[in-house]
Amino acid sequence: MYNGGSAVVSRVTLFREGAKQMNKKEIALRNLALGFEFDKYLLEHPEILEKIPENALVVLLPQDDPELAKANIALAKKGREPGQPVVHVIIKALDPHPRSRVLDAEVSVTLG
Repeated sequence: MYNGGSAVVSRVTLFREGAKQMNKKEIALRNLALGFEFDKYLLEHPEILEKIPENALVVLLPQDDPELAKANIALAKKGREPGQPVVHVIIKALDPHPRSRVLDAEVSVTLG
């Protein structure tokens, strides 16, 4: 079963026009945010979680970010343990209007 921690912060803010290759930090930030979104998706769709074998290498492949998908495939090839199951997850789309799920909040500040 998948334990979370896959490997996006908004891709819009991380995208640099004209960049020929992402650096390790960009890959990590994109995957961090994408992994967080996928973890939330799994909470809402536990039937998918049941399909992911224990100790699987989960490779996130965002359709709208082919550069990151290519980098993730390369990272998976390097990081796969012998005999480890690999699960490719094609992320077809992300909600373009992310929002908080908090319906109400109260903030109290105590100084000193």
